[in-house]
Amino acid sequence: MSRLTEFKRLNFFTGFFTTAKDWTDGQSYHLEKRKLHNRGLHSPGVIRGELDELRVVATRGLEVQLLPGVALDKEGNELYLGQSQRVTLTPGDYTLPQLVYLALRHGEEGTDWVEYNEANQYCGFTRIKETPQLEITTSRPDNQTKLEIARIQLNEGVTAVSDAADPDNPAANEIDLRFVVQAGSVGVVEEGMTPEDMERLIQLMRRTRRDFAALSSRYSTSSATDVRQGATTLEMLARTGCLRLEQVSAVMNALADVEQDVAQELAVAYTFLVNSTEFQEYQGALFNLAAALRDGEGVNTLFTCQDRVAEAARELAEMATQRPVAEAGNDVTVATGGDEAVVVLDGSQSKVFGGRTLARYHWRLLDSELRAPLGNAGVDQTVATRRAEAEVTLDASGSYGFDGRTIIRYRWEEKE
Repeated sequence: MSRLTEFKRLNFFTGFFTTAKDWTDGQSYHLEKRKLHNRGLHSPGVIRGELDELRVVATRGLEVQLLPGVALDKEGNELYLGQSQRVTLTPGDYTLPQLVYLALRHGEEGTDWVEYNEANQYCGFTRIKETPQLEITTSRPDNQTKLEIARIQLNEGVTAVSDAADPDNPAANEIDLRFVVQAGSVGVVEEGMTPEDMERLIQLMRRTRRDFAALSSRYSTSSATDVRQGATTLEMLARTGCLRLEQVSAVMNALADVEQDVAQELAVAYTFLVNSTEFQEYQGALFNLAAALRDGEGVNTLFTCQDRVAEAARELAEMATQRPVAEAGNDVTVATGGDEAVVVLDGSQSKVFGGRTLARYHWRLLDSELRAPLGNAGVDQTVATRRAEAEVTLDASGSYGFDGRTIIRYRWEEKE
């Protein structure tokens, strides 16, 4: 039905003879007025809280069911579905894998036909039924005149579809409801976020929350906790459809300010981090995000920059903390007159990592490294010689090393 060019309502008076056209014009007046209201004060989508909210559920095999609900399209039409509809997917119609969409659009049809055989001009439908039309398509619905109510990634060999085990991350052959647009109230015409951008923001905030939780667990900072809370808030706003496209930059700018506080707090509380590669990369990611916000970049660039900040926070939390490498100086040989000797150690060449500074040294004598094996040449022998030399056979089988070590060779020296 075409829109009216002007609004004229019926004015009844005594003796006014009405025709079918008068009653049709009267109906059109009220329909167009209502659609004007819907277009001006509401955004297209499924109306929350009405019936079963047009939810799509799996039934059996490749059949799915659309439950009752109400929606609005861009033209202001009210798509009212009072009874469930069922539809069967036919994978043979596509080259798999294939992403298919279930879409709903406004439809009308005449019903209750009345016919007079004597006067054909008095025949016609006495009612017009408003019937939402359910379609399966491979083209993404525009969510203006066709509203997406579900999508399913059909893979090769699919024999059945099911409800998503994890609604936030549906698998192949599962019903994906993440991109269903909800109808809303608007005061002025604003550009909304696409369902794909909404879902991307939700997943981005989930990663940000987890990554800064890891950072807060490793390095206790109040600002890292603030980032987690901010990310949770943005995720809730996105899930409820309360964010408009022009608001994304402002809310992400607020989050970036808190992420900058994290860098400043870490630099003060954990000075050894400042010179690390991971900390420098975190600061670099913050710089790029700030530049994108300052230059008015679009959501794709902002999301990419924020994702890198979260990733850098995770890498900073997982940074390997290497222990210092102790260097006691050059090897020295000490002759002892008893069981003790004085050894001077030089630890100036010891190494530390991540920009840390050695505060003190503590040396510990490890007996297992310094105790020499105990040699046993066998029983004492007395050898008589006629000259200056004599042959003596030694038995070292009684020798042993400490701490379970094995003696691999022997060398005997004669001492005067």
